[in-house]
Amino acid sequence: MNFNLDHFKESLIYGLMYLPNTLRLVFIPLVIGLSLGTLIALVRVYKVPVIGSLLAFFVTVYQGVPIVVALMIYNLIFMLKFNDLAAFLHLKSEVSDVNNIWVGIFALSLTSVCSISEAIRGALLSIDKGQNEAGDSVGLTKVQTIVRIIIPQMIPVAIPMLINNVVGLIKASSVVMAIGIVEIVAGATIPSSRTYAFFEGYAAAAMIYWAFTAVVEGLAQKLKKYTGKFRRNLYD
Repeated sequence: MNFNLDHFKESLIYGLMYLPNTLRLVFIPLVIGLSLGTLIALVRVYKVPVIGSLLAFFVTVYQGVPIVVALMIYNLIFMLKFNDLAAFLHLKSEVSDVNNIWVGIFALSLTSVCSISEAIRGALLSIDKGQNEAGDSVGLTKVQTIVRIIIPQMIPVAIPMLINNVVGLIKASSVVMAIGIVEIVAGATIPSSRTYAFFEGYAAAAMIYWAFTAVVEGLAQKLKKYTGKFRRNLYD
C-alpha cells in the first residue's frame, strides 16, 4: 500500500476545517463538567442529606452507560420529541432548524460532569479533615472554609486527574460522527469518499488529534508547575 502525500495533505486541510466543531465538543462540556462536577463532589463529600445519595446513585449508574449508547438515545429523543416540545412552548423552531451538535455537547457534558465530579471528589477527600476544624477555630463559616481553605489546596491535587479528563473528552468527541456531526475524523475522511485514500484520511485525523493533545499536555505541565509553586507557598 503506497502512502499518497497529496491525499494526506488534502485530508489534513479538511480535518482542520472542522476543528472548531471539535473545540466546541470539548470545551463546552469541560466548562459544564467543572461547574456541575465540582458542585456534585462537594455535595457528596459533605454528605448533604438525600441529595448526596441521589447524586451518588446517578453518577454510579451513568458511568456504566457507554457514551455512544447514551448519544444514540439522546439523538432519538431529540429527533422524535423536539417538534412536540417546541409546539408546547409555542416556539417556531423545528428539529431541522437546530444543529444536532448540541445533542453531542449534551451527551459529552453529562459524561464530563460524572467523570470530573469523581476526580474532584477524590481530590477533596485527600485534604486532611483538620483543615475544616482549622476553619471553624478561626470563626469561618462552612462555605468560607471550603472557598478559602479547602478548594485552594484541592486544586493542585485535582489537576493531573482533570487533564486526563480533558484528554478523554478530546478522544470521546470523535464518537459524535455516529449521529452525523462532522468533526475532525469525519472531516478528514471527506476526501476519502472521492479518492478512496481512507488510510491517509485517518492518518490525517490522528495527526490533528495528536497535535491537539500535545498542546493540552504542554499547557497542563505549565499549570502543574504553577499550582505546585502555589501549594508550596500555601504551606510555607
